[in-house]
Amino acid sequence: MGNEWGLGLHIIFLSIFFSATTYTCLGVRNTSVVCSERERLALLKFKESVEDDFGMLSSWIGNDCCRWGRIKCDGVTGNVESLHLRGDSEAEFLLKKFYLISNEVSSSLAELRHLKYLDMSWNIFQGKVPVFIGSLKQLTYLNLSNAGFQGIIPHHIGNLSNLEVLDLSSNRELMIDDMVWTSGLSSLKHLDLSFLDLIKAKHADMVLYMIPSLKELSLHACQLYFSDHGHSLNSSRMLPNIEHLDLAHNYFKGPLPGVFQNMTSLAFLDLSGFDFSLAWSFTDLLNMIPSLSELHFSGCNIYNTHLSSHHLNFSTLSNIQHLDLSSNWIGGVFPSALTNMSSLRVLDLRGNMLNSSVPIMPNLLELDLSDNKFKQIEHVRIWG
Repeated sequence: MGNEWGLGLHIIFLSIFFSATTYTCLGVRNTSVVCSERERLALLKFKESVEDDFGMLSSWIGNDCCRWGRIKCDGVTGNVESLHLRGDSEAEFLLKKFYLISNEVSSSLAELRHLKYLDMSWNIFQGKVPVFIGSLKQLTYLNLSNAGFQGIIPHHIGNLSNLEVLDLSSNRELMIDDMVWTSGLSSLKHLDLSFLDLIKAKHADMVLYMIPSLKELSLHACQLYFSDHGHSLNSSRMLPNIEHLDLAHNYFKGPLPGVFQNMTSLAFLDLSGFDFSLAWSFTDLLNMIPSLSELHFSGCNIYNTHLSSHHLNFSTLSNIQHLDLSSNWIGGVFPSALTNMSSLRVLDLRGNMLNSSVPIMPNLLELDLSDNKFKQIEHVRIWG
């Protein structure tokens, strides 16, 4: 009898233990854990500092900010870890008014010391990027894109050594005076500075070799002149782990820079707007990066001669699945080199001067031939 009683207690204990363990492992938050009063008041101050005509923050009422919309808390401590304040990027964005007063932000969201994720993109914020953001040392994700910020990016952002994603793109009145602060972003994997004016930025080349952890870099239309320093850089140190590189609509002049030579992991490359009719070697570039699977060469002054089978090494093109050659000078007969690229799934040739029949390319999934010089509908075939 005593053994049976002891066995029963043992089973009850194990049931309670496994139940508690499962409860914790599943990440279910203890209902008694609520956000701190300090963080709740900080969020309410932020709410008071913005106009919210569309009710983005309408759920921010009550005592537990962990239950409010657009907020995520740690399930054990109740600390606010994520703020999802992304605005509407669709047509409604043009009508809404959601912006903050920078001075107010400095005295409120700075209290969220455990914040790891902050997205304030697609809003209409007025003024400078708040300096306090550089004090949020736990941040791993920061998105301030399309937010209307102005002035110079504070160098304090370079203090965010845990940051993995930084998106400052499409703030057209935002400037960078010196890129040296990027050297402090030792964990960064994704950096997007597209459409920021970097023409006066000192040490602009640092972004190409001072963040070895980078996997994605977008410098689309940043007013960069790579010819100023292309020969002085040590290409062996440049972005050894990069997989996605967008340098479109900047300025490369002179011989092809060696910046691509050691990018052995590069899969996506956008060089749209560069002039391959000058000293650039289209063939050398393709041979230099055999890992490429997606290429964008829109508006690069590419002619049929660039696509000659005599010049291209098809063994280096065997991985390319997506090729954008739109808005070039490819005319007349459809380039036979393209038909030999059996790996192609997406081909964009819109805005060229093709006028002959298109050969069968059975492996293609998408083909854009709009705005060419075809005279007969039969020349543009749909394949079965």
